Amino acid sequence: MEIYNRLVKNYMKYVIPVGAGVIITVATVVFVLFSPLHPYNDLLESIAEIAYSAEILASSEVSSPMEISEIVINGTETTNRSPEIAWFEGFEEHTTLEETEQATEQEIEQEIIQEIEQETAQKIDEITAMLNQMTLREKLGQLIIVAMPSKSRATTLIEDYNISGFIFFGADITTIEEIQQLTTDLQAAAAIPLFIAVDEEGGRVSRVGRLFSENIGTALSMAQSGAQNVYENYRTIGERLALLGFNMNFAPVADIWTNPSNTVIGDRAFGREPAEVAEMVIAAVEGLQSVGILPILKHFPGHGDTYEDSHDYLATYRHDWERFENVESVPFRAGLQAGAEGVMVGHIATPLLTEDDLPAVFSEYLLTEIIRNTWQFDGLIITDALDMRGLTNNFSTEDIVISTFLAGADILLMPPNPEQTIETLLQAYENGVIPAEIFEERLNSAVERILHVKAQYSIYSNNFELVELETD
Repeated sequence: MEIYNRLVKNYMKYVIPVGAGVIITVATVVFVLFSPLHPYNDLLESIAEIAYSAEILASSEVSSPMEISEIVINGTETTNRSPEIAWFEGFEEHTTLEETEQATEQEIEQEIIQEIEQETAQKIDEITAMLNQMTLREKLGQLIIVAMPSKSRATTLIEDYNISGFIFFGADITTIEEIQQLTTDLQAAAAIPLFIAVDEEGGRVSRVGRLFSENIGTALSMAQSGAQNVYENYRTIGERLALLGFNMNFAPVADIWTNPSNTVIGDRAFGREPAEVAEMVIAAVEGLQSVGILPILKHFPGHGDTYEDSHDYLATYRHDWERFENVESVPFRAGLQAGAEGVMVGHIATPLLTEDDLPAVFSEYLLTEIIRNTWQFDGLIITDALDMRGLTNNFSTEDIVISTFLAGADILLMPPNPEQTIETLLQAYENGVIPAEIFEERLNSAVERILHVKAQYSIYSNNFELVELETD
């Protein structure tokens, strides 16, 4: 024991004074360099204790390591502490406070998540209840958005056919006050609240822009100033639409202007490169969503490289799968992954993708296998206007309605005759043209998605109030 005590005293006398200074210096440098990184707290605490122990030894106020342990562990030494030691203690207290704050934030976040989950479950239950009490005709009405007719005609379609919504064009836009009153009256007449839609892209496709003093430029001009500018412009568009009572915008254009001869798209596109257009599409989607407007991407599978205008002719996309996956599909996938709840399918033939000359809107492979299954998109698939000559010049009304329904479209936009559309689908079901199992699965899944999106975007008043529907 005597030898042991001498070794300790010699160690304290000659080694510790030098070692203590080195250790304290190293500890200070470590803290300065790494103090923001909380995983190093334990390391710093250990260094502090070593430095403190060395300082106590150097002071020769103790005679053995056991006394050092007693002081460090029990805190009996509270005087003559170096500034570095106090500094470490302050850091430990600060760390404890931050950890407490982080724990509180995590608890709050968890509570919010639980509330959202509970609300979602409640909405799902309400949607299921509503779906179960709807008749076939009422469900079929939810598949249709029509061009805004007269107010009396619109009321008839709402009351008699449970129509899903209306799309407004320039001729329907009068004054801010009149549009506000009209959209309010339409919603008041509906048992299931309506999609009130419009094409508002900025530039040459603007229905409501003339009601406001500041003009919004084309997508191409927006993109030249970057994604933040696109976001701000589309947020402004969204604010205007929300003010007027709209809740759905058939925008942004997700096409890429790769064909300079293409005039139907042109400067309606954000650019000529996939990555650039994808970035701008995401910004536009987020801008609209920030004020509660439903963004609908268009015109899948891509209208920017066609020569034909599908308003007048059936357009053709003349590229293969490799090109599609690396170019035209990029902005659509980006927009959907960013949270866009809808995609519009164009009247565009894709012979190298589907091995036929039928329009994409008729293709179960593109709508169901690609968009729905491969891309795992569970939002709304919407047709381009079904009264466009690109379709009506080539196919009968019956073919158009049944083919788009079977392909996987959830919403049939602007069929020439909405009543006839409902009757056509109903007769196809009753006559076995569409097998009952397929018909019911397609119809129920489409209506469920429609109700879910309406609920998600708070289109339902009183947080998705369950409304009793008349039954036959």
